[in-house]
Amino acid sequence: MSITTAIITTDCIATIDQPVDCLLDAMIEAQNRVGQITWDDIAAERAQGTYRNRAGARTPITVVDTSTTTDLLDTIRTWMPPA
Repeated sequence: MSITTAIITTDCIATIDQPVDCLLDAMIEAQNRVGQITWDDIAAERAQGTYRNRAGARTPITVVDTSTTTDLLDTIRTWMPPA
């Protein structure tokens, strides 16, 4: 079974073009894209952590399994300013 995933940072939302076998594969792909990630919270459908951006600041990152959850929308809402 394969899953589709998205990588969310404060700067962008990126989908992983090819389905992956598990969330761990998506977490590894996220690290390949942004560098070392400190994972703080890992659940069945998502993993959250931080990495250092180009300016050296700690920046949040989330990897979400978009096939089985609505966490993607909930996670995006946490970074949107209140209306």
